[in-house]
Amino acid sequence: MEREQDHPLNTREFTAKWHGIVEEHVVPSLAAVLPKLMAGTTPPQVGAEQWDSLARHLAHALQVAASSPGGTQAAVEYLQQVADQSPEGLR
Repeated sequence: MEREQDHPLNTREFTAKWHGIVEEHVVPSLAAVLPKLMAGTTPPQVGAEQWDSLARHLAHALQVAASSPGGTQAAVEYLQQVADQSPEGLR
């Protein structure tokens, strides 16, 4: 029986795990602040699940923007791709 290693095997695996940890830490705070940023303009049918989904996409976009090959344009392109994949916008 093989046991999953506690340490990443390479830089790519480490980076993926790190992004997951950061996302799990940031998403709840981001999901809580998003409705405040949109106060007075959000439709009442937008619920906690939608804010959480949007927060996950924004957290990923922030990580893309902060990466060395990324930047703001790459983050915007990521959000555009996500929006284009869903007929109802970001989920």
